[in-house]
Amino acid sequence: MESTTATIEFAPNPAPATAFIYRFWRGAIRLWFALSFRKIRALHEDRLIGPDPALLIVSRPESFYDALILVAGFARQVHCLIPARLAKGLVPTILARGLGMISYTPENRPAAIETCRALLAEKAVVVTFVAPGSANSSGGCALAADAASMALNAVGSQSGLVGLELFPVYLFVPVGHTHTREVLIDIDQPEIAKDLISSAVGSEQDRAQEVARQLEDRCQENSFRLQPSALSDFLADLEDALRDGLKEEFESQPGGKQKLEGFELSRFVVHWAEQMNYLHPGLLVSLREMLAAWREASRRGALHRLETEGAGAWLNTPLGRAVVLLETVLGFPLAIYGLVNHLVPVTILYWTGLLKKATDRDKFTTWLWRGLVILGSYILEVIFVARLWGRRGAGYYLPSLPVSGLYLWRYTWLLPHQSRIAFLSMNRAVETAGSTRLRKDFLHEIYQALDLHAEMLGLPH
Repeated sequence: MESTTATIEFAPNPAPATAFIYRFWRGAIRLWFALSFRKIRALHEDRLIGPDPALLIVSRPESFYDALILVAGFARQVHCLIPARLAKGLVPTILARGLGMISYTPENRPAAIETCRALLAEKAVVVTFVAPGSANSSGGCALAADAASMALNAVGSQSGLVGLELFPVYLFVPVGHTHTREVLIDIDQPEIAKDLISSAVGSEQDRAQEVARQLEDRCQENSFRLQPSALSDFLADLEDALRDGLKEEFESQPGGKQKLEGFELSRFVVHWAEQMNYLHPGLLVSLREMLAAWREASRRGALHRLETEGAGAWLNTPLGRAVVLLETVLGFPLAIYGLVNHLVPVTILYWTGLLKKATDRDKFTTWLWRGLVILGSYILEVIFVARLWGRRGAGYYLPSLPVSGLYLWRYTWLLPHQSRIAFLSMNRAVETAGSTRLRKDFLHEIYQALDLHAEMLGLPH
């Protein structure tokens, strides 16, 4: 007996949401972002205060999450154009309907564009996203094709929309373990749709491609993008990380004799980085932070390796390391005893400035005063002990003062010069493993982002 599963399909173009329902769901989304410790800040939102229609071209690939960010970030009601595949499931479908989103399938895409034109005629705010990719087969640009089609339809069919403004919108969405948790929305200076269309010549398809090209140029001016020098540095560091990963992989293979001469980044990787720089700068910032953490770990590991290699012969033998570590542990109580005995003279020397290495003072006079302060404190401490435990106790305590002081001096030298080096030598393998893990995590994120980019472009990977 065969069982069948019923599938509920919702209309791709839901009816516009009422103001009350929209505000209710927008409030719920804002509360959800607040509970998830995401603060949303809209820059230059005053450019959307007027009641005029506006078409927002978001310099980001289509995303239901980003659509929710825009809904929560703007005071005006916005209608987001999204593919129907992004609103699958009960909760996304309810949100899309309640927020007046316009979902479409490839078959009814022209109808969705017409719905957007009708909303613009009612002086609404419509949001469309861009699609990453290269030039299409006809030589045009597909990045802002939807926005170009809406502008042509709106201005061409409704004389009342001759003043329609197209606003490039830039999003900075933190990802991963980046330091900032704030989501930023920047509304750039608008383009007048009529001016854009009037500057385009040729057939309707040619004009649409020209308008899309001009809008793409504006999208690439993302205010959150990395500067060219920073992007070049990122690509150079990425090449080093990939080279190190391949080198380790080749060395781990038995009998591997592959060489890395002439290795460089492919054009696909460079194109991905250039597009992500204006489509998803938050991703590049996160990757740069991961890359910086790996390079810093590698730098510390190299410095520690140089320190251990130049430490001396004592570090090369297990006996030498064991003696240093044993003294570090067993000498700690004696060093604490010496520190307690010398708290008073050290405090006096610190307050009087005699602990500082001053070049304008006579060394003999400085050391004479230091000795007098220490000797005076010894006398006072011995008198204090004699009053507590008698002359016999003071007799035992007196020789311990200079001995504990000398060992405290010795211990303060031992910790940075030998104990620390011995610990670094023992921790070297752990430090190397940590640096390798950071590099592998970074490369994993890179490969994942490249696979996603290839999938969006329809390329095999």
